[in-house]
Amino acid sequence: MAMSSGRRPFGLSLDPLKGESLTGFVLRLAHRLHISPHELARLTGLTEQDRLGRARASLSTRLTPAEIKNFAATTRLDPREVRAMTLEPLASRYPPAARSVANVRAGKVYSMHTDGWLFATTARYCPRCLAGDGSDIQNAHGGPWQILWRLPVVFACPLHEVFLEHLCPSATNRSTSAAEPNCFPVLPPPESTLPTAGLPRIRTSRPVGPAGAPLAHDPLHHHRPGPALLALQHKILRLLRPGGPKQPAQQYFTELILLAGLVMICWPRVQPVGTTRQLAEAVAQHLAIHEGTDSRPYRSTGAPVDAFACAGLLQVTDRLLAADDLREALSALAPEENRTRSGIPPTRHLIWDKNFKKHRSACSERFQHAADTIVPTFRRTGKGGLRLPSTGAGLRPEHIPAFLPQALAEHHLNFLSAIAPKMRRRSASVFLVRRARGGSLDEAAQFLGINPQGKRNGYTQLLNCHLRASGTARDFEQALDAITAELLAGPVIDYQRRREALATWTLEPESWQHLLARLPVLTSHRKPISDDRRRLAVSSYIWTRVTEGEPDFAPCPPHIAFDPALRAAWTRERHNVFHWLRKADHQPYYGALKPLLEDHARLLAKVIDRR
Repeated sequence: MAMSSGRRPFGLSLDPLKGESLTGFVLRLAHRLHISPHELARLTGLTEQDRLGRARASLSTRLTPAEIKNFAATTRLDPREVRAMTLEPLASRYPPAARSVANVRAGKVYSMHTDGWLFATTARYCPRCLAGDGSDIQNAHGGPWQILWRLPVVFACPLHEVFLEHLCPSATNRSTSAAEPNCFPVLPPPESTLPTAGLPRIRTSRPVGPAGAPLAHDPLHHHRPGPALLALQHKILRLLRPGGPKQPAQQYFTELILLAGLVMICWPRVQPVGTTRQLAEAVAQHLAIHEGTDSRPYRSTGAPVDAFACAGLLQVTDRLLAADDLREALSALAPEENRTRSGIPPTRHLIWDKNFKKHRSACSERFQHAADTIVPTFRRTGKGGLRLPSTGAGLRPEHIPAFLPQALAEHHLNFLSAIAPKMRRRSASVFLVRRARGGSLDEAAQFLGINPQGKRNGYTQLLNCHLRASGTARDFEQALDAITAELLAGPVIDYQRRREALATWTLEPESWQHLLARLPVLTSHRKPISDDRRRLAVSSYIWTRVTEGEPDFAPCPPHIAFDPALRAAWTRERHNVFHWLRKADHQPYYGALKPLLEDHARLLAKVIDRR
């Protein structure tokens, strides 16, 4: 029973039909009471607060508690029944509805219709549903105008297996929408009986179109949704149905809408992904009409009003989302294709990028990771700010070696044959750190202890230009994924802690003398270098083994760092020692020294890791 509100209840009312919108209920009840819908809205308190005219679409989006109370009392309904006829119950599952409800709640009743994936001032309809189900009450006052018809993702009627309509059937202008921008469309006089084409003559309150024709008619579409489209529609309706988990529904619709926008930007490159020729032609016609009336260098990413075109768009998008390898499925939308060679205006992608960044956190980690890499648009600290870390990377920056192990580089980066092997290993580590840490590439390099001054690090324009020119940007991202997986599968090592512990470290003189005592005498014509210079040089080698760092960036011993002559001498001797250690198989002296240094490095690493 409705709660008391001081309003006089109507002598007659109606029970809401399943899934009925507030607009549809008002139309049917007004027909039964022989009054206009606007008069009924006034009597029930829907327009009392704003006599100058409130945005009518907001009435079926959300009602205030006072409006629900007044409407329920006057129409003899339960307040829960009134709320169920608005978009508010769908807000927890369908993000565009949530945004519109939030706008209405904030008093922005004139801006709530700006979302391209929610019909605010019009709706699709099923003519057979409007004709009623043959019951006495629906024969008298018409069938339900469903609240779900305001959602563009609802494109078909599963009950009658027809596409929804959006046009006035008798309008001379086929672009005329079936509903005017008003919550309560024009009604025939209450005493009239409207003939319907091919359907029983019913006394109905359904709105007539702008041309005065009834909307309960035979379907205009000569195409009918096939099993695949009906299965997609059932899937969407299940996600919208109350009772199931909310987060999967929110994520699915956020991703579906974002990706549908990108598909429209890149159409017809993704057309062959999975839809029929007729549906593809409908999508192409929708986009051609938009471009023909708008000279701006971007396409609207809003939903097509035509259910047939929208069905084709959603079918392509859903099949992309359902792919086992989402990144591979999105390859047709990859930046190296669309942003450099396809001729698609960059403005289109920039607009989508902004949209993605705005709604990224509402997507699943799977979608975030694919969109971050395949269609690279990165979260930043603000306009023009630095990149934020990628979610779902799993690998922390301190667990990334500064110089990628050679085995990993040879396994995953051989396709970069034009880049020097040393640059591949250095660059891969820098890119991995930027993924995990965010910020710029220079900051990632500094984190790894790489000093770019005077060095060709290979992680700036050189590598990026090569990836774009060769079309291998996606391959590089996939290689980084594979490297990440291998690093995560191995032992977790804090390389940053090791680098910090050895920042000023050199091999102790006592330890060096102990190593020297175990070495053979150098019998070649070469004179041995002084013990201390050799000690500092092998200290750098031990540093590279403990930290997995690059020899070029081994820290200079502090006591000679500020003496240019000593630093230059240390650099030369370091290079010499590294050279002979690499050829240790042919040099007995260095062949005996190398395993001793390896053993010392392993012991030193264990000591640091236990701290």
